[in-house]
Amino acid sequence: MNNFQTILVAIFLAFFVFAVLIFSGLLKIGGSSSTSSSLTGKVVVWGTLDSSDIYKVFETANEVNKNLTVTYIVKPEATYEQSLIESFANGTGPDLFIMTPQMINKFEKFTYKIPYQTYTERVYRDNFIDGADIYLASDGIIGLPLVVDPMVMYYNKSIFSNEGVSQVPQNWDELFNLNSKLTNKKDDGTISQSMIALGRYDNITHAKDILATLFMQSGNSIISRTDNGTTVAYSPILNSDASGTGIVETVLNFFVEFSNPSDSAYSWNRSLPSSIDMFTSGREAMYIGRASELFTIQSINPNLSFDITQILQTKGTDTKRTYGEIYALATNKKSTNVTAALSIAGLLTTGDNASNFAKAVSLPPVSRTLLAVKPTDPYLSTFYNSAIISKSWIDPSSVDSDAIFGELIQNILSNKLSVGDSINKAQSQFVQIIGK
Repeated sequence: MNNFQTILVAIFLAFFVFAVLIFSGLLKIGGSSSTSSSLTGKVVVWGTLDSSDIYKVFETANEVNKNLTVTYIVKPEATYEQSLIESFANGTGPDLFIMTPQMINKFEKFTYKIPYQTYTERVYRDNFIDGADIYLASDGIIGLPLVVDPMVMYYNKSIFSNEGVSQVPQNWDELFNLNSKLTNKKDDGTISQSMIALGRYDNITHAKDILATLFMQSGNSIISRTDNGTTVAYSPILNSDASGTGIVETVLNFFVEFSNPSDSAYSWNRSLPSSIDMFTSGREAMYIGRASELFTIQSINPNLSFDITQILQTKGTDTKRTYGEIYALATNKKSTNVTAALSIAGLLTTGDNASNFAKAVSLPPVSRTLLAVKPTDPYLSTFYNSAIISKSWIDPSSVDSDAIFGELIQNILSNKLSVGDSINKAQSQFVQIIGK
């Protein structure tokens, strides 16, 4: 965006909550003197993101609004969705809750959607990265984006140097020429050093996210959203690309090549430990993981010599993509203080507050304006560049989809089903869980 557009968006965002409240009837103009736009009462926010600095961001909101108390409560990730469902059923739900794309299918019905009459789709798209459009419904905005956790590629600098490889690959097809140098095997065929963890599901950290990245890079969004008025439907499109199952089948055939002992790309098998354990032990040249894992990797092995680059891309395509977990703030439509909740959501997702929130959780922001100012830290710079190309998908159930993708890969590896039949079975399974 140019300077004029940036200023225009900033002004719009500063007042959008006011417009939303007028449109919804929550704030009346020309009423009695008792009607006030000042924010009062309490706003409770739930989320799984945790950091000692995150509370300072909410304290700022309290300082700006002296008559308002904002409380952030961290919930365990494993039970977060169930806790939310139970609280909404009991009428004790939070006013705001942090959501991820995998929660859209289940929780959209609980959210107060910001109408496009007051926060236009054009302004939203201008302000946030392309991947944030996952929170755009036909009848309003489901949530306001906060931060994104993109998939990136960590690589072991010592392995590259020791094996005489001076350049880190940028495209997936470059792996085939590198494997003979970066994957080492013992006389009995045991892999002692792996180029990269691809080809299996059970012992590859973030296998689902890697597959999602490959699908999205090929133009397949996995789940499509169709709206009919206010009725929302989601449809799996694993086998509905222009060439039937062609593109998806190509992706899967590429993926499993790396676990085939008779293939020149063979670099991974089921006997190896998890891919993150292989990398932190110094036995894996490249590890595909999330930006949020940086501190974990550093703490596990402080002596590991590594660097970070963007995830590999498909050669010959103009559009770069990586999977990114995009977190957003959603408003409980049954909140007793929707006015303040919407205002806090707007406050935390714009300007300095959005920047401070991103810093507090050590993740890149979703705001185009904030991402335009690149940090000097080389790791953060890569995270910012990866954030810009991040996309996500509407995962109807994280647990169920994980099982579906795991079975999909296993069916192909075991030759239990053809690749096409494996895809069709996964398609049917997605149809079932979407309707849950």
